[in-house]
Order: sequence, then structure tokens, then C-alpha cells
Amino acid sequence: MVQDPRGFPTHPTRRIDTGFLRAFEAASRLGSFTAAARELSLTQSALSRQIQSIEQEVGLRLFEREGPRVHLSPAGERLAAALRPALASLDATVDELRQSLRRPRVRITTFASFASLWLMPRLPLFQAEHPEVDIAVEASDQIVDLDVTGQDLALRLARPGQQAARLPNAQSLFEERMAPVCSPRLLQELERRGTALRSPQDLAYTTLIAEVGPNGASAQSFAYLRDLSWEAWFRCVGQRDVQPLSWLELNFTHQTVQAAQAGMGVAMGQLSLIRPLLSDGSLVMPLGAPQRTGVHLCMVLRERAAERPEVRALWEWLRVELMRDAAAS
Repeated sequence: MVQDPRGFPTHPTRRIDTGFLRAFEAASRLGSFTAAARELSLTQSALSRQIQSIEQEVGLRLFEREGPRVHLSPAGERLAAALRPALASLDATVDELRQSLRRPRVRITTFASFASLWLMPRLPLFQAEHPEVDIAVEASDQIVDLDVTGQDLALRLARPGQQAARLPNAQSLFEERMAPVCSPRLLQELERRGTALRSPQDLAYTTLIAEVGPNGASAQSFAYLRDLSWEAWFRCVGQRDVQPLSWLELNFTHQTVQAAQAGMGVAMGQLSLIRPLLSDGSLVMPLGAPQRTGVHLCMVLRERAAERPEVRALWEWLRVELMRDAAAS
């Protein structure tokens, strides 16, 4: 067998044995052989032997050690980048095959605030019509590839340019609108103090509640927040220089809505999420009609899931409910 100068055998045409790739993926993700062995229920020595076998197969060192930690070599980086989506797609396919043995099940991914404010209050309506269908809601603000994750449906907010680039095959349902909202109790309190909210300039005497996105979140995933922000709204109404009494910054839209309901200040409300709270009087729009944002609510259907009747049923139910909401406003 031919060997390279570092002692690794070379196999110019032989395909790699895939048996130990789970060990490599876990170690590359966790940066620790000990943690990877624990995750895979192996001894550390057994996992190390598996990694050595893969390195022998590839003919290159895949990890470098730094004390108790390990990090990927350049060759390891390339292998990990190819392996992770392949394993995820494999797991998703196996899950689909197993699905045929279980009750009908639909996996939907959507942003956390939509799940909390819109989907959870209404999902019992779908369940009443389709009690045989199990639903798995995965609240995440990250845009993902449904073919890789195995989720069936996605609901996302996106600007048109982002929609085309990062949400292929997405169906745009409607353009989101926004308006300042607060609790009636806060409005009454401001009126007693002589600082009633009748114009954008009056916001200078209040606390403004702002969404800043989750800590550590990628700016690309949350680019739409700029178009749903106080800055964007002030620009729409021609009042760029208004500064509030104070700011309250929170990570998620549903947190800003909860803070507004509690009378902690004035929040920027997304109409599709707060419409029921406006209807029941929990929130009010003191400064008039909402503004257009340029941000659209989009639905994405995974192509491989489209033929399953339970997926089509949830897709159609969501589309009808969301379009009914848009038409009512």
C-alpha cells in the first residue's frame, strides 16, 4: 500500500467507508472527543479509534488538538461542510419512511412570535377539523432548508429580495403593516398627565418598546426587522427626530406585545399578529391607521411533502385563515 510522507495510506480511487462518519460529525460539531463519545454512548478510546480510521481512509489529518479541545483541520472543515447537510437529509428521509408507520404528522416551522401570537390561539380550530393529524410546531427565527431539516411547512417574514434569494418557491400571502400600540390603561394615564397621544411628536413623553432580535442572531436572518422598526415608522410619518422619554428593548415581537399589554410603554405592532388584541380592546392604536412595511408574510411548502394529504390540509387551512385576516383589515 502506498503511503504519503505523513504516514497515511493513499487510496486514490477507493470510496470512503461511511461507517464512522457519525463519530466525525459529532466531534467536529462539539469540538471534543469526550463530548462526542458521550453523545454517541461510546468510550472515548472507541471514538478516537473511529476518527483514526476515517483519517486513514481519507489520507489526511482531520483534527488538530489544543489541550483537551480539538478543532478541525482545513481538510476536516471541507469534510464537515459536506457531511452535515448530507446526514441531515438522510435523517429526514428516514423519518419520512418511518412516518408511514405512524399517525399522520405535519412539522411546521415559523418565527417564535407568530407561533405565540397567531398560531397557538388558532391551531385548536384545525385540530378540531383534523383530530387524526399530529402537529409539531418548531419555533425558530432562522431561515432553513426544508429539504435538509425535513420540516413540511414554513411561515416566514421576508422582504421581496430576500424572499427570492433565500425562500425559493415561497408564496407571498400579504404585506405586513405596522402601527404604534399601547394598552388603554396607559393611554388614560398619559391623558391624566396632560401628555395624550394625538400625534407622533407626543411619543417624546413615553417609553418606546423596541424589538432588537435574539442575542447572537445573524443580521441576515433578521434583516426584515429594520422595516418593522420605530425608525422605519418615524420615517414613514415624516418625523425622524422624535426621541422618547426612554427605551425598553426586547428580543422578540411577542415580548414587546406583552410589555405593551402590561402598560410598560408603546410598542410597534405588526397588524397580522395583534389584530385579535385590537378587537378585544387589550391594545389600541392611538395614532391612526397602520403603515405599509414592504415586508411580506410568506408560506413555503416542501416539495417532497406536498403529496401527503395531512400536509395539504394544513397548508390550505393556514392559507385561508391568513388571507381572511388580511381581507378583514
